Amino acid sequence: MQRTLLRGLLVAAGLAAVPPGLWSQAISATARDEIVDLLVLSADLPIDLKAYPPDARAELQRYLQRYMAYGSKRVRPRKSGLDAMVYTAWVGYEGKLAAISGDPKAPALAAAYVDRLRPCYEWEGFHDCPEREAIFAADYQTANPGGPFSDYLPLLAAHRWLCAAEAYEYEKQPEGAARSRRAYETMVSTARQSKTLLIRLAAERLAERNSCFSQP
Repeated sequence: MQRTLLRGLLVAAGLAAVPPGLWSQAISATARDEIVDLLVLSADLPIDLKAYPPDARAELQRYLQRYMAYGSKRVRPRKSGLDAMVYTAWVGYEGKLAAISGDPKAPALAAAYVDRLRPCYEWEGFHDCPEREAIFAADYQTANPGGPFSDYLPLLAAHRWLCAAEAYEYEKQPEGAARSRRAYETMVSTARQSKTLLIRLAAERLAERNSCFSQP
């Protein structure tokens, strides 16, 4: 038992010492997909924290703590229906943005971001919504360099451009698909150089799988 414990400690210490750029070799594809989905789709998705090296696990815990602590000031609709679906989508979007940074201004800026973006509550398989989110993220980044979302927006834009490219392909619009993929490649390259570990890991996995959604 002592040997097993010692071996476990050595493995954990070894993973902690691995350069972040090589951690993708030590984390399963499923676990890396969970990081992508958590950051760009929904922070409510389940994630197994034990699947990650210590530093990545600590960052994930901080991210989830900030997400859980976030409280939107939006008024919840009294009835179910379209307004309720929009409310859920917008509050979730705010939460992801607010959680990505420990900056105390992030929650208010997240709400303002969503107010201006007015994201679709569902994409319906077409390019319009993800493309609009990608363009908005890039424009916001240009107008607000050095803000609390600066590290995150290239990853978000990369994912949305990739989703738009796949939608254009579904719509039989090759020029739109090619343009979107070029934008995706630029953004994912930027995201892979982020100083934030979770964003780097997510960007590396997104570039590896090269698809909007993780495979079942």
